[in-house]
Amino acid sequence: MKRRFLLTFFGVALYASCLMAQQKAVTGKVTSANGEVLSNVTVMVKGTNRVVQTNADGSFSIQAAPGETLIFRLLGSGEKDQVVGTGNVYNIVLQTTDEKIDEVVVTAMGIKQQARSLGYAAQNVSSKEITESNQPNLVNTLQGKVAGVQVTNSGGSPGASSNILIRGGSSLSLENQPLIVVDGIPIDNTTPVSQGGLTAGTAPASNRGIDINPEDIASMSVLKGPAAAALYGLRAGSGVIIITTKKGAGKGRVTYGNTFSFDNANKLPELQSKFKQGRLGVYEDNSYQSWGPEFSSNETIYDNLGQFFQTGFGQNHDVSFSGGSDRTTFYASGNLLQQEGIAKNTEFGRRSFRMNADHKVFDNLKIGANMTYMNTARTYFPQGSENGVMGAIYWPKNLDMTNYLNDNGTQLVISEGSETAIDNPYWTINKKPITSKVNRAIVVGDISYDPVEWLNLTYRLGTDFYGDTFQSLTTPTSITGLTGYLATAKTQNQITTSTFLASAKKSAGDFNFSLLLGNNLESSFRETETATARNFVDPDFVGINNTAPKDRTVANTITRRRIFGVFGDFTADWKNIVFLNFKARNDWSSTLPKANNSFFYPAISTSVVLTDLMKELSGNEDTGFLSYGKIRAAWAQVGKDAPAHRLQTTLGTYINDFTINPRGFIVNMNDFYGNPVLKPQFDNSWEVGADLRFLNSRIGLDVTWYKNGSSDQILATRTPPSSGSFLAFLNGGSIENKGFEGILNVQPVKKQDFSWTFDVNFSTNKSKVISLPGFLDRVELSDAWVKGDAAQGAAFLNSTLFGINGRVWKTNDKGEYLLDNNGNPQVAANLEMIGDRNPDWIGGITNNFQYKNLGLSFMWDVRQGGDVFNATAYTLVLSGLSPMTLDRGTAVIPGVIESSGAVNDKAIPMGQDYYQTKFANNSRNFVEDGSWIRLRYVSLSYKAPASFTERLRLSNLQFTLTGRNLLLFTDYSGVDPEVSGSGAGVGGSGSFGFDNLGVPATRGFDLGLKFSF
Repeated sequence: MKRRFLLTFFGVALYASCLMAQQKAVTGKVTSANGEVLSNVTVMVKGTNRVVQTNADGSFSIQAAPGETLIFRLLGSGEKDQVVGTGNVYNIVLQTTDEKIDEVVVTAMGIKQQARSLGYAAQNVSSKEITESNQPNLVNTLQGKVAGVQVTNSGGSPGASSNILIRGGSSLSLENQPLIVVDGIPIDNTTPVSQGGLTAGTAPASNRGIDINPEDIASMSVLKGPAAAALYGLRAGSGVIIITTKKGAGKGRVTYGNTFSFDNANKLPELQSKFKQGRLGVYEDNSYQSWGPEFSSNETIYDNLGQFFQTGFGQNHDVSFSGGSDRTTFYASGNLLQQEGIAKNTEFGRRSFRMNADHKVFDNLKIGANMTYMNTARTYFPQGSENGVMGAIYWPKNLDMTNYLNDNGTQLVISEGSETAIDNPYWTINKKPITSKVNRAIVVGDISYDPVEWLNLTYRLGTDFYGDTFQSLTTPTSITGLTGYLATAKTQNQITTSTFLASAKKSAGDFNFSLLLGNNLESSFRETETATARNFVDPDFVGINNTAPKDRTVANTITRRRIFGVFGDFTADWKNIVFLNFKARNDWSSTLPKANNSFFYPAISTSVVLTDLMKELSGNEDTGFLSYGKIRAAWAQVGKDAPAHRLQTTLGTYINDFTINPRGFIVNMNDFYGNPVLKPQFDNSWEVGADLRFLNSRIGLDVTWYKNGSSDQILATRTPPSSGSFLAFLNGGSIENKGFEGILNVQPVKKQDFSWTFDVNFSTNKSKVISLPGFLDRVELSDAWVKGDAAQGAAFLNSTLFGINGRVWKTNDKGEYLLDNNGNPQVAANLEMIGDRNPDWIGGITNNFQYKNLGLSFMWDVRQGGDVFNATAYTLVLSGLSPMTLDRGTAVIPGVIESSGAVNDKAIPMGQDYYQTKFANNSRNFVEDGSWIRLRYVSLSYKAPASFTERLRLSNLQFTLTGRNLLLFTDYSGVDPEVSGSGAGVGGSGSFGFDNLGVPATRGFDLGLKFSF
């Protein structure tokens, strides 16, 4: 029996080896009829599951045996068959047609699937779409391009962070941004909420996704819901952005491109020019406020705010090398970016080098490696108060703000006595720099082995490591640090990921089956050492050691986290028409207690290609005006774990020296109280959709309806004093997100020399807090306060997740103001919900025109609704420079006298006291509609004809002119309604919708050149 088994085993192995020996690497290039290379062409071996896509230069490589047939397909081009003969190289020309074919989408774990098989919504963004907007931050390249995705930039400072939300938020207080995966491994895209003791609103940092060079990206796939992202596990609860970088192929090629940019402030707030420096209507030369008398006709009025900003210059240089043979390919690139801000001395720079290579050891064994090194450096300054960059909006207009130094080099102070002085903005940008320098490396290695034709084994190991050196300096004679202050932070962060995949594909009659099994181990480590020093001994020397030991503090923080998961993905289809998919994953997380650290979650989806089903059932190939139709549905669940080290209470940083037995540390009351019984949070998602194409695929419509529910929220909240703690994590609360997404693609014109296409995306999302634990009626975000604590971000029970919490005037049940006996409004004791930052809907319209070698593309970005709290206007009211303070006479506030109930008829003076202590304390006065229509970019390109480039011995030569943020139509009175006051690092509902004295958004132009040889 044993002998018979061995003979059978070796017989099968020999037969499989013979089949494999017949196969060979077939390579080539696919072009259009006019010679243009075609990327993303599907190349498949007929009757098998072997399928690849062409690279950016049109090249491909696939295993096929003589006699087998290759099928080439591309959207907008014809299908072509090629029988494999004795040759190894086949160059294919596809003729233009309007026939619909199948796109390929990169899904979870880097798996390429036909779009027709997906039972959930996923959207691709091409490399052309990524680069034509000329955004240094890869997150911003998605603005207005993907339905259901909301991207908010935190300001116009170079290197400013950007926040991204997909289908709203699934967490009340934790991370709501999607996971970013580059070449199969998750990377870090966090944004520090505070560094060196600076709060988020004082100095918003960069999101680490800005380290990635957009020119290195071949494509991005946005997986929007848990059904699409389930295989990535708990970190994918808010969606996944999968980035595939460029690879080399074919003949050696060198490409160089550059861009030169010019930026100006897009919009500045309006200031009054009627009243000058002083207080209570009286001129005072030592006051920085503008509550003085009116300007006389012969006085100079300075435009301090407008003159403070400059034209920022930037340059970006990219060079890449690619090539290879039938067995080895390589790609290398280098990037140099340097941006100068519109505020003097603000700048951001990035240098990166990337290299990858793939080698076929045997026809069935392939190894690859990918390495990227990035170095970024940023200089910026405090904001969020009058002591920051935007202190320019505080400066009296009868004073020249550029006069900020005394003869001895100290700061010229204009405020004394009872007023708290502020720093001159010119002093700020010269004497209070904040710097961050990051060195980062992303390294990935993988091996792929096909023991038999239907089985693939892949192992991938990758790590993302960076070190961040941060420093914030406040020099002596600064108002906010008279003897000097220095804060430093050195951070080392590493995420290492190990993934093993085994995938099998088999067919049985009309049925096709695929099975993926795998495991994933992710280990993260973060260590931060912070140091502060105050009271410099030598005012001209910057250093920690330039202080007395008693004036220094040092702290070290280490965070570790490990996630282990096993998963499976099974798909069955009938004749490539009806698809059914099951996914499941089980995770073990180190951040949860042992009793709850293992949790399982499944997903199921289906799709039916209606047009192919009609053909199959009727035997008729004609489907009328409907060229292609697919319906889909999915349900999925995904779990989330807790932040690291939240199971036990931490100890304080000072010694217990005030009791009878003064030993050891005491509990750190300013940190979260430990909760040893935390359990995972679960998110459930339902979605249905359809993909329809009409008139030979000239019109395409993709629609999706979804509903997501999050229960057992892992919530960070304040606790009552009776609990013996101040902050704690606990399970409780639920959120519901419902929305609709629509994508319209149209080709109105498609001629030999001229074509016009446009894409429209539209989406709505409503985020509602269904329940909260205990007696909570809201969850407040400590990191989303604005200037003067006038308002903050908060989620409200039975209302929006993205609320604004603020001070209000007292009212009765009828909504009438309750006034004191003198007719003055009174401030209510409790904060109330004063706005909803979530837009009613968002959309984008992208047009592409091509006439011979001339191309034009532009995109309109639209947001309807969504409140913005204008803390900039609030600050202007306090300073007396707001146009809202021009009425300085008397007025009768409508309402009733609280003590008597009588209708008020008493006039009160509308002076400094009213505006600063009453008007400013009604935060509703500063909530504005954040709707906009903006021309996000216009890009004009010209590609030199081949006859000209050949004389220059070039294979490609292209010129581009791009305008960014050229037009903005909005009723918002502030700098820009696209704001995120504390940056992208704020969890929960974030800080978008808070205009908190940040650097204004910019409008810019880019001149570009690109050539290859």
